[in-house]
Amino acid sequence: MTDLGKGVCRLSSLLNLVSGFCLVGMTVLTCADVVLRLFRRPILGTYEIIGFLGAGVAGLAMAYTTMKGGHVAVAVLIMQLSSRVQKAVFYITHLLSLVLFGLLTWECISYGNDLRTSGEVSLTLELPFFPVLYGLAFSSFVVCLVLSVDLWEVISGKRAPWSGLGT
Repeated sequence: MTDLGKGVCRLSSLLNLVSGFCLVGMTVLTCADVVLRLFRRPILGTYEIIGFLGAGVAGLAMAYTTMKGGHVAVAVLIMQLSSRVQKAVFYITHLLSLVLFGLLTWECISYGNDLRTSGEVSLTLELPFFPVLYGLAFSSFVVCLVLSVDLWEVISGKRAPWSGLGT
């Protein structure tokens, strides 16, 4: 694996770790809110914070999931095809995925900019939304990096398609 590939793997793993911390935060906050509600002291803005952390959990784990090939796949069907057709399907799906996540990156940045300039904030805690959009844009960009490295390694013959980056 190239130095770029190793760097992308490390970055994806770091984002996945942060995603795990977001998930733990969601769990702790939810439990604390439930317990405090028994004493008529709910945590203000729990719903908003859980929403922000949920976006972090889903968004930050995308690159690692892509790197490990942990997404829903039809590997059983693909493996029945010839190696030439497998490669063609691999190239097509990776190129389409690159376009999709490239557009997602662009749109998250664009929408984040709109929310930043308009000053849009959450209702209860008045937290700005744009950092969440920028975080999702960064995560989508890292997915593009993972897909690019994965594609390059298969094109250059360093590994077979569908074997997963970093494995």
